Amino acid sequence: MPSSRNGVKVSIFGVLGTLAIMTILMAPAYADPIIKPTSGGTLNVSFETSPTTPNPGDQTMLKIGFLNKQNAIQPHIDYKVSVMQGNDQVFGIPVSHVATEGAVSIPMQFQTAGTYQVIVEVQGILFQPIPPETASFTIVVGPSVPEFGPLAGMIIAVSTISVIIITKKTQFHI
Repeated sequence: MPSSRNGVKVSIFGVLGTLAIMTILMAPAYADPIIKPTSGGTLNVSFETSPTTPNPGDQTMLKIGFLNKQNAIQPHIDYKVSVMQGNDQVFGIPVSHVATEGAVSIPMQFQTAGTYQVIVEVQGILFQPIPPETASFTIVVGPSVPEFGPLAGMIIAVSTISVIIITKKTQFHI
């Protein structure tokens, strides 16, 4: 059993348990992009935000990808994006072109918490105009709340100290 400089015996189970708990509590959450077909079914559009759950006032990236029916990258798309809250457009970009990468990241900032609709309108593929087709995505913007506040840090500290004390008092051996 390993021991520290001051002679306190530390259980390998205690150390591993503490590390496991800290890893679970601090692992970031990731979401896969949402993929939807356009209204005419010509393309698929992938969509995600970074961060996954935007907060009002923070920078958010709208990540939009254009995919063919086999979900491979579709280059050379003419598109526009509108962000709506209810019936009000709160953000938009005019018709733009994405080249060979088939994806774009658009920075924006949500001003208030609430539910928003992101409407991606495709107007051209491979330099050929098409009748506009749309894909719509819903974003819920939450209040600005820290993911881990001081209480989480206190819980981790108390847990770690408790494992060490219990291990020492019970003389737990592997």
